[in-house]
Amino acid sequence: MKNILILAVLLFKFTIANSQNTGSGSAAGPEMSSLKTANLTYNIDPFGAYTVDGMVKGMRYADISGTPFVFGDWRKATIYDLGLHPIATIKVKYNTYSDQIHFLDEKETELVANKEIIKKVVILYDSTDGSNEIVLEKGYTDSKSILSVNQFVQVLNDGKVQLFKQNTTKIIQKDSLFATLKVNTFSENKFYFLKYTPTSVEKLRKLDQSGLYALLPNKTIIEAYSKKKSKLKNEKDFIDFLNFYNQQVALLP
Repeated sequence: MKNILILAVLLFKFTIANSQNTGSGSAAGPEMSSLKTANLTYNIDPFGAYTVDGMVKGMRYADISGTPFVFGDWRKATIYDLGLHPIATIKVKYNTYSDQIHFLDEKETELVANKEIIKKVVILYDSTDGSNEIVLEKGYTDSKSILSVNQFVQVLNDGKVQLFKQNTTKIIQKDSLFATLKVNTFSENKFYFLKYTPTSVEKLRKLDQSGLYALLPNKTIIEAYSKKKSKLKNEKDFIDFLNFYNQQVALLP
């Protein structure tokens, strides 16, 4: 009888523990509320101008002409945690001045996401206006540490060799129309990086064809592509070349 009672108690404890683990939501990943940044000052005034280092600039976005956002409207995106598990699919904007992801919560309140738990943001294709999918990812640095592992880059292509674009914005002062006062305005910059091995990332001098070719080991593939297109002129040309290069490398024995 004593053994039966002990067995019943152990079974009861196991049932309670199992039900608590099942209801914790751990299998489904963090809840959307975990996206909120640990620095609550971001959420008090989402329009305050914060630098990429999290320092308040002492002015509001309303005081600065232009925009720090890559796109002006809210776009649906899927957020992935550090293990590349989806956290939530929500409406976002990407702020290139603070390098932060702004999002709308369940009550349509604008907040800033906690970057510390995010690995990747996939801003989805929008069929209503033809907007392309945008992939933002962090966790990379180059040989000269120009790029920080905590900064987002836009991943421009799939494959073994990838082109990254870092969108940054700074505040500069310009003369007003009649040069009567100084006007604060956002100024956009773009930097390109090449990931050519799983652990090797190098900054390119703008979109530099010779610099790109010098980093790639298979010159035969480069020569074959050059016969079709000798000059890479813009971002799309670079992406097309890298897609070709990756396809050819994948075919090698």
